[in-house]
Amino acid sequence: MAPVRESTYFPPLDKCLDGRHQLLSWRATYIGLADLKRACTDETLERYLTDSHTLELLRSTLLLASPPTAQTKSTFETKTSAINVVPSTQGHFDIKQIQNDTLWLSARATIDEVTALRIVILEWQSKPAFRLQKCSSPSSLPSFGGSYGGSSLQPVSSAVCPSLGFPQLPDEAITAETINSEETRRKRLFSIYLEERLYKIRTSNYLISNASRTSEHGESNIDQLSSTIPHWVEQMGCDILNTWRGPSVAIEVLNYRIKDLEEGCQWFSSDDMQESIAVEWCRNQILEMMSTLNVLLNILALQDRLPSADFVRQWFNLMNDHGFFEEFQPVSCKSCLIHSYTDRKQPLGDLYEPHILDLQSLCSLVSLAVLKLPMALEAFKPNGRAKDEAGYLLDVNTCSEITEIMINAASDCSQVASPAVLAWSIILQRLREQSIAAQDEKEDRISTHGAPNIEGSPDGENLEQPLFKHSASLLRRGSSAGSDTPQQQSFLEQLLDKAMSVPVDGDAVAYLARAAVDGSHVLSVIATLSISCFAPSESIQGVQSNLRIRRILMDLVGDVLGLIDYQPELVATTLAVLNGNEDYWSPAHHTREFRVIKPATIFMEDDIFMTKIFAVALSRFPFEILPFLRLCRALIGSQTALDGDGLPAIWPKLAATDCLTCVLPSSFTSYQLLPDDEESSIISLTADFDIFDHEHTTRSTSYKRLRHSGSSTSAHPMCLRQIPRGVIGRVLSETKPLVVLWRHDFCPLAYLGILLHLAASVELSFGSSPQSDILSSEVIAEIIDLLSVLLLTSIRSTSASNASISVSATAHKILETASEGLEFGQDIVSVVFDVFEKELGRHLKTSEEAHLNVLSSCAQFVEALLHVMPDRVWPFLGRSSLLGTKDCDNRLGAVLASAEVVIGKYNFLLGCIHLFESLLDDAISHAVIRKSPTKSVARFAASQSYSTGISQVVMKKVLLNFQRIMLDVYQSISTWNFVLIEQRNEISTRLSSSFNRLLTCCLGIEDGPDINQKLTVSLMPAVEQVLKIFVSCVGAESTLIYMIQMIQEGVTEALSSEPRCTVYGIQQTVEVLRLATTSLRLNTFVGLKRSALEEKTWKHAFLLARCYTSHPLFRQPVIELLTVLVLNADVSDDQPASLLGHMGEDAASQFLEVLAVVDDPLCDRDVSVAIWKLLSAVVSKRQQWFAIWVLTGKAPRKLIKTKIVEPDGRNGSNSMFGVALDRLSNIGRLHARNALALLEFVALAADSWPWTLAIVEKHPYFLTSITEYISQVETVTNTTQNRSGQIELGYYKLQMTSYITEILAMYTHYTRQISNTSYAKDLLPNLSYVATVAVLPPEYNASLHSNLRQNFEARYENCRLTAFKRTSLKVPSLGESFYYDHEIANQFLHMDPSWNGQDRDGFAAELALANVNFSAVEARINLFHSWKLLAVELSKTLGTDSDYQKTMAEVTMDCLRANTKTTLPQTVFERLAQSRADLAFTLLQSLIQEQSSRTEVKNVLFTAWDALRIHGVDLAITLDSNQASYCRTLLKTLCLSLQAHTSSRIVPSSAEVGTSQTDSTQKRPTASDISLNTVLEILRVVVANGFRSLTTLLHDSHDRIFPDDFALLAAILRHSLRIPGLERHNTALLSTFADAQTSRYASTLLSWSDQLATNRDPIYGEVSVNFLLEMSSMPTLAEALAVEGILNHMSNTNLIKHLRTSKGMGPFDQPVRLYNIWVRGILPLLLNLLHAVGASMAAEISATLNQFPGQLRRASATFIYYGTVPVTNDSEPSSAGYITLSMISEAQTLAIISKMLDTYQEAGPSAGVVSSDIMEILWDRSRVKEDVQTWLQTRSVLRERIVPTGAREERWARLRTGENSASWSVNKLEEKVVEDLEQLLILLGGNDD
Repeated sequence: MAPVRESTYFPPLDKCLDGRHQLLSWRATYIGLADLKRACTDETLERYLTDSHTLELLRSTLLLASPPTAQTKSTFETKTSAINVVPSTQGHFDIKQIQNDTLWLSARATIDEVTALRIVILEWQSKPAFRLQKCSSPSSLPSFGGSYGGSSLQPVSSAVCPSLGFPQLPDEAITAETINSEETRRKRLFSIYLEERLYKIRTSNYLISNASRTSEHGESNIDQLSSTIPHWVEQMGCDILNTWRGPSVAIEVLNYRIKDLEEGCQWFSSDDMQESIAVEWCRNQILEMMSTLNVLLNILALQDRLPSADFVRQWFNLMNDHGFFEEFQPVSCKSCLIHSYTDRKQPLGDLYEPHILDLQSLCSLVSLAVLKLPMALEAFKPNGRAKDEAGYLLDVNTCSEITEIMINAASDCSQVASPAVLAWSIILQRLREQSIAAQDEKEDRISTHGAPNIEGSPDGENLEQPLFKHSASLLRRGSSAGSDTPQQQSFLEQLLDKAMSVPVDGDAVAYLARAAVDGSHVLSVIATLSISCFAPSESIQGVQSNLRIRRILMDLVGDVLGLIDYQPELVATTLAVLNGNEDYWSPAHHTREFRVIKPATIFMEDDIFMTKIFAVALSRFPFEILPFLRLCRALIGSQTALDGDGLPAIWPKLAATDCLTCVLPSSFTSYQLLPDDEESSIISLTADFDIFDHEHTTRSTSYKRLRHSGSSTSAHPMCLRQIPRGVIGRVLSETKPLVVLWRHDFCPLAYLGILLHLAASVELSFGSSPQSDILSSEVIAEIIDLLSVLLLTSIRSTSASNASISVSATAHKILETASEGLEFGQDIVSVVFDVFEKELGRHLKTSEEAHLNVLSSCAQFVEALLHVMPDRVWPFLGRSSLLGTKDCDNRLGAVLASAEVVIGKYNFLLGCIHLFESLLDDAISHAVIRKSPTKSVARFAASQSYSTGISQVVMKKVLLNFQRIMLDVYQSISTWNFVLIEQRNEISTRLSSSFNRLLTCCLGIEDGPDINQKLTVSLMPAVEQVLKIFVSCVGAESTLIYMIQMIQEGVTEALSSEPRCTVYGIQQTVEVLRLATTSLRLNTFVGLKRSALEEKTWKHAFLLARCYTSHPLFRQPVIELLTVLVLNADVSDDQPASLLGHMGEDAASQFLEVLAVVDDPLCDRDVSVAIWKLLSAVVSKRQQWFAIWVLTGKAPRKLIKTKIVEPDGRNGSNSMFGVALDRLSNIGRLHARNALALLEFVALAADSWPWTLAIVEKHPYFLTSITEYISQVETVTNTTQNRSGQIELGYYKLQMTSYITEILAMYTHYTRQISNTSYAKDLLPNLSYVATVAVLPPEYNASLHSNLRQNFEARYENCRLTAFKRTSLKVPSLGESFYYDHEIANQFLHMDPSWNGQDRDGFAAELALANVNFSAVEARINLFHSWKLLAVELSKTLGTDSDYQKTMAEVTMDCLRANTKTTLPQTVFERLAQSRADLAFTLLQSLIQEQSSRTEVKNVLFTAWDALRIHGVDLAITLDSNQASYCRTLLKTLCLSLQAHTSSRIVPSSAEVGTSQTDSTQKRPTASDISLNTVLEILRVVVANGFRSLTTLLHDSHDRIFPDDFALLAAILRHSLRIPGLERHNTALLSTFADAQTSRYASTLLSWSDQLATNRDPIYGEVSVNFLLEMSSMPTLAEALAVEGILNHMSNTNLIKHLRTSKGMGPFDQPVRLYNIWVRGILPLLLNLLHAVGASMAAEISATLNQFPGQLRRASATFIYYGTVPVTNDSEPSSAGYITLSMISEAQTLAIISKMLDTYQEAGPSAGVVSSDIMEILWDRSRVKEDVQTWLQTRSVLRERIVPTGAREERWARLRTGENSASWSVNKLEEKVVEDLEQLLILLGGNDD
């Protein structure tokens, strides 16, 4: 049986209390849904909302809460029983308190215990956030009143609209005791309960509003949103809608809420508490009523049938009982206002007035929606709706009640009811018309056929109508009674009679219509309702709701057209419905992603609207110019319909029309009445009539010039200005001046262009009537607005089709049409520019708002034109007075100071800010294109270069001046007065976003050091201005304070439950946080230690913590800002600022508790990753005290009191570190990004705080989980592409494995320190994947990067691909922006079609693939470095383990093999190859130290030799290059691999053991044969040729070669010659060294050594002698040296001559190296030669020795015993009285040589020598023997006289021997000296005793 799925709505209580599950509140659910991006990707939100219990709650949203029952009581007791919830031993929670609070809430709210329990748990889980909001800050936050904004900048409701989740107590300070008291807790329960009720309704409303439905227009009401709204949201909305339990429930809820408001709140008995929550309770009741009405409105709008009679009757009875809420003022609200706010300064009416107005508006709309006017009228049509869909219209009594209620409302002139009153009058009128028509048809039928035909009437078409069918059934019942007369009353007649039976003066229908229109001013009411918005606007839902409301109102206006003729009020109402609350800059204006058909669509598709509104307005143009202009702008702006060329549907009417209306001046008489006209209203012109020849233009001198030059202006100018003779017109007004409608072809748009030309040279008036002066400010503003909207529409139409960088031909067509009537050399663009300049100059004369509207319109036009013709805009702004670029003050600032700041409205400033944003966008998006070759274009050519005519100097100047003004605005905005606070929020938001974008785009990529060659060269001066404010030690104090103020306001705004929270109210805080983050990151980027902004931010760290908890959108930017603060603090060498100190201990405690839930309950991965990044910075960047709290979960002060310096494993169980370990215990279920952040945090914590490994050790699952992960992780490819084209990324797994490996390395080190080797043994079998993959060469796609670079730079000339390399301004993260900043590159190149391609095959996709490949390479390299740490650590623990030795030998070979294969860039490969070589050397060194004899170890030789051979064996080249260090490492590794072959023991590998008998019988070269051949090659290539090359290179440039290089070759030679079996290859050896002339180069090096000495240190002499010594160790080579006369060559060198001094050179004589050459070089060499050659060499050896008499005499006297008396005789050697190991070694060698020489001398001829030729060496053996005996007999004196002469001997001197040592020595050095003296004594002839 499948397990029952656990409820996500309310899981088991133990999971909620131990932190495993965070309950999701309805408020968080609603906010999550409002964020479309999250809703599309958040599986948690989907899983929660699709839970069966959650879905059932949403279906019954409006049902009253279920009361407590015995069953719910039992369920509650079971959930809270001890068997299900174990009581907390640490006082983490109090189950008894939870139970008591639950029962209290259940009783007070009359809800079941389980629901109450969930609310109690919500309160308990949100307690840290509440405490953080209420706890006191470490230092009081500054006041932001007075000069920094004052109360005028605060939202009106901020003082009385506290958060429902975090209620504000009265003004007195809130102490810790108050926060934890029962009173506060239960008040919070009360608030959360109200909040849950409210947001559950809002959530349900959101889902319902997004339900998929087909509109009554026959089209899906999903316009473009199907790709935005998640499918599951649509399905849930449909499910809730389909299972709706009836609208009557909503009415019941409304009645219940009204009753509550009348009775008042009775929650608390205390008067003080009652008063403190009264406002909150009253407001919540009203908000719930509003949300309920919103739900009802959405459901009615989505239902495709008429409501039932019962519901309609209940609704209107409710409205009638409360007077449509016209005078609604609940008693409880009045009383609480009087008692609680008598001392407040805020007026009482302001507290609830906004809510009550919204409530009244919603009641008005619902009343209209209930009637379903379009459906009701459709029901009267033939083939209308079926009977079961006719709804309330079939109920006679209901219709009668409605009529009565409407007449009552009409008599009261109720504005709330007026739309419904008007709609009902229309329905009654249609009912009457249909009734009369039916009665006439019945009478005609009776008179014709004699009797009514019920079953088969000849006019069956009418009887098919549902209402007629119902009437027919009534007739049939009447005929059965025997009556069949014409007087029979049909159903329609009964319905009409009943509806009209209400007593009223005159006709009821006319009375209702007249009362609505004249008495209640319904047209004004409709306009007001259209402009209002009744839904929270932080999501798209607010826009959708407004569209749905306007659609309902548009239907009403359409039906009103049958009652009201064209008039200004009707046009104004229509415009209000078309535009709503949108303006030119509204987001709704710029997008088509809505679920509701727009009112403009209904207007365009309805012939009545087009005929009675638009056609009439067009016919009255230009006499009444404003209505036509505003209608065109509204219809075009909605972008409802576009033709094939992207032009709006009404474009033909703008381009050409056949009529126009104008005024005939009183003086004009050139017309005549047509004789056939009876009414004398048709006239004909007898002369040409100048359209502009009237009182407003005749006084214009410019116009007079225009008239006289008209013949030469364009192809047909006069047809635009003059009406030719013979044209016929109709007189509309009999009084003079006559108003005439002319039938004449006319271009309205060209006419508007001429008007603008005139306006540029005359003073504009301020008319506001439809017939106002055509040159008024209002008209000119509307004309420019129309042009702007036309351009904007054309631009977006081409953008939707992904047009190329050339501008749209549609926009050029618009501009050409508007320019047709202008003079030669002029166009509409220059005309608008002239108007703009003229109006800018009028700011000193007037501050009229109409004047500001013209300026705003001009700014809009310039912004729209910038997208089409930037080559016209940039030069204009460069010479315009707007920015003051012509040696004059900027007019923008002057207009602001003299007009907008005074008025308090900032439309012009907002337009300029939009222009500034577009200028930035143009400068960025076309920066690359403008660096390409340009082509000249025509004035309005369809193809245009974006670089034509634009000077970089002009762009710099424009952007710099604009930036200065915007910075001035940003600094002074806090002191301005605002009528609309939303404008200030928008200004702050847009400026912060622009500054941030400017900094990011210019400094976020490595665009080269030369500023003149940068892509952003035009932006750099503006960037410098921004840096002076935000990235400087002395910033603008007012600006920084204002930024903090915006953050604080964002907290207040976010915590409010008001539905009027604006988008910008939240977004401004987000943008300010992002700007601050970018600015602080730039501190280190520009080399600034600490800026003024950083200082200010540190002081308000407590505010940032509060901000984090206030809204989900604040979390990520707040965390990123705190992270930058911590990282910047660590850069300075000084003591970093303390996050704990600035935040305060109490706040930090609550903040960490809030962070502990990380991304719960909504899985926001970005927030989760940001949190762990912050904690990673805390534990690794010198935030010691905060780090301790993060790692232990306890305050540092508590740990100090308990004297716990390094906490053990128990201290991290409840910490953030413990949370990380818990989550990683299920690493397989984590998203890769989350897992990476967690692993990085754990790795940094373990690295910075080693004692945390004790916590790791005690965790039951963590180590097992990560170990299993790396043992089971599959091998992944860097980048693969599936069929759908989606990139599958493998770098995540590699990076996760890298972090795990690093953690395991540190933990292995920890276990070794505590002598636990078992863990390393258990770990080893799980490392096969890591050992294999870590050392593999990264799969660098060289062809991808090469082709991308070539193609990119070929397509974009003068732009390098590396220009988009990411800088440190952005935090590096693996993915599509890892190396190249893909986001910034997209901003620069998105206008080019080559960037995106046709099917994601452009440069954007290629750049993303390149970044992914770089990410994979980076992850592989990181994995290698982590594996290096672990492998080295394992070598210290498992060095003797055979399996480990096998694995490490294979790893060593893999490292070396990987270095032979690579496609990486040279710089990357060099670093990686060096690291691999270091690892191979380290591991092999460990294996050699352990004397491993496995075959795998010996096979390293061949791999090492291959690696060196492929790298290069010519040491003169490799050691003289940048890879000299790598070459030396390979030589060291080769030397160690040779050392492994000096042992004859071989442990066969598993492969060799498994070899079959058949294979072993085949003739194959043995391993020894292969190795010997390899060794011979090494000796030839590396040793012999290498020594020659090094000697030559040293002579030429000795700064590249070091003595260690020669020593390394000597070591390779030594180990090679010791390999068994090599002596069989004497011929090859002799040939190798003879061909390389090694002995000659060695002696030559010895001869140069005195010249190469540094500080008189002849190190190269020692090197050369030692090399000869190694050669002499092979007898064959020693004989060759003797034959070549090596001793003679050496004796003639200057260095050897220094040893022939009379006193000789002892171990304490300078230079010391001369003595070392004698002892460790010359004497052993002589011994080797004597041993190899034999007696024939004895004479030469003795003669050579006697060439050093001083050395021999010193050696004879070196062991003279002086007892404890120091030597003072200068004739004695410097070493007299002291003993060193080198002195003993010298004596031993001389003793052996002298013994051998004596032997050969005694043998004489028998040995083939002449005895007399062998000289007796001048060394006194007997004296030395006696002295040695004396020293051995006085051990105490000997111990004091031993002198260490090297680091190793000093180490031996410190190394004490055991008490049981046989030599009775006190240290290792003494033991070694005694041992060597005893051996010397044996060589000298033994002890005489």
